[in-house]
Amino acid sequence: MADTWILHPDYRTPRVPADSSVAPGPWRHPDGGQVMNGTYERALPGREVEVVTIWYGYPLSRWRGPRMPRFSSPMVSAWNPVLAQGLTLDPAAPSPYRDELWCDRWIAEALLYGRKPYGTFTLPAEQALRWFAKCGGTNLVYHARVEGELVRVVAGTSERYEQLFDLDALIADYREALPRELAEPETTALAAHRSLSPALHYVLPQEGEERFERAPLSVRGLTLGYPPRETAARIVTASGP
Repeated sequence: MADTWILHPDYRTPRVPADSSVAPGPWRHPDGGQVMNGTYERALPGREVEVVTIWYGYPLSRWRGPRMPRFSSPMVSAWNPVLAQGLTLDPAAPSPYRDELWCDRWIAEALLYGRKPYGTFTLPAEQALRWFAKCGGTNLVYHARVEGELVRVVAGTSERYEQLFDLDALIADYREALPRELAEPETTALAAHRSLSPALHYVLPQEGEERFERAPLSVRGLTLGYPPRETAARIVTASGP
């Protein structure tokens, strides 16, 4: 099985343990038996791909989606949904998430360094204040509120979608990957976002978060930096049998 997997390097891949306290997981390369670590893809029949994210031999996510060859972006990664949500296929297996706020800290850093265009996170006040100070000179806009001893932050870039992404390529991919009745509302929504920005549309308005929750899946996935191939598979699943 594993000899068909191709590694796609991504700097988001969490570091492997620095000591021997964690035993490596079962996923190994067939040529030499090295522990697999990173994002791996393999082609499937019917113009589909299968993607698995692996940390130190332990799979954290695994999904199938249509091939969408035209679109790519440094802000889109198979790791974005995994690390933002703390995903794992086996809750009993070792994982990179060291504590309950690990994912929040990862989202905060990913936003600062342009690894995703939009996100929400909750941190202790001192850490949140340090994050605010680092925002100077970035294109980030944020809204924050105190929740007990923590601060909840919603943040997004002020750059327009048409500056961030090749929307023409993405729209063409969705039209090819989905049935027409599913593709049309998604591509229409993507086209309507050309001159908008995550900050303008989903952070600054008082109802921004509610508006984001109502947005079509293609827009939500792109705004979070999630792979469109995974989003396309979700759109098909959500459409019913």
